Amino acid sequence: MASIVIGAAYFIPFNNQTETTNTTNMTGFNQTEMLERGDIAMGFNQSLIHHHFMATTTGGEIMIMSTNMSDIKTINEIKSHVKDIQYEFSQGNFTKPFYIHAQDVPGTDVMTAKKDLIQYSIKDIDGGSVLILSTNDTELLNAIQKFMSFQSSQHMGH
Repeated sequence: MASIVIGAAYFIPFNNQTETTNTTNMTGFNQTEMLERGDIAMGFNQSLIHHHFMATTTGGEIMIMSTNMSDIKTINEIKSHVKDIQYEFSQGNFTKPFYIHAQDVPGTDVMTAKKDLIQYSIKDIDGGSVLILSTNDTELLNAIQKFMSFQSSQHMGH
């Protein structure tokens, strides 16, 4: 089994033996496997969170929040993860989304090439954080919105 390097850590993809529910659809997308990879890459249990990806008129927002507002451990892990992806994305590093989705993620090629034209900010919310991406560049805006649309269709609000 091949390992994947993300940052300084090595991640070994799950195999089907650890899968309890097969959620593969007709296109071959398997959300269970994606969530298992998300557990590894994000550092917290995906079943304890809600993920929302929203396209906006200036870019997009990634909201991650705990399903349990008193789960301080998960909330802190979410906040740490959002800070990590803010830094990684600002460097043009989209390794985590590639790993989690096991494929190229739409929009990331332009987001990487024009990384210096994206403004990132973090907004803390009850139970988690929101990463806000904004730009004035039309091509980049389109790429960010493709990224958000793809992510939303894959995560389905889990």
